[in-house]
Amino acid sequence: MGEDRRKKRILKEQHAYVDRLRNYRDKGITIFIDGKSTERERDWYKIFEVREDGAVYMADYVNTEGGQLFEIHFDLVYLDMNVQQAWQKQKRLEEMVRKDQIRHYKTVLRQCKK
Repeated sequence: MGEDRRKKRILKEQHAYVDRLRNYRDKGITIFIDGKSTERERDWYKIFEVREDGAVYMADYVNTEGGQLFEIHFDLVYLDMNVQQAWQKQKRLEEMVRKDQIRHYKTVLRQCKK
């Protein structure tokens, strides 16, 4: 039961954050995710994801020289470089295994044709 309450609270906080982003957008402030301007609110929920490689989104608020908010940028950051490196190593290994499997299947097919 406590887990359900926690999930509801988190979802409520996410909706409130998206509401604030909507208010900024309505005031002419551009919102960027991964370097691309995005107007669609459903794309904004991406910033709450915690990826399997340990990356999370971090907000960067860009102001004019006069101190007025101009843009909001969300970019991926890695909180733990060891997790990122382990994830990249795992992906490289999976790719190597996949290539070896393809080579093996091609060899088997060639042998079957003989």
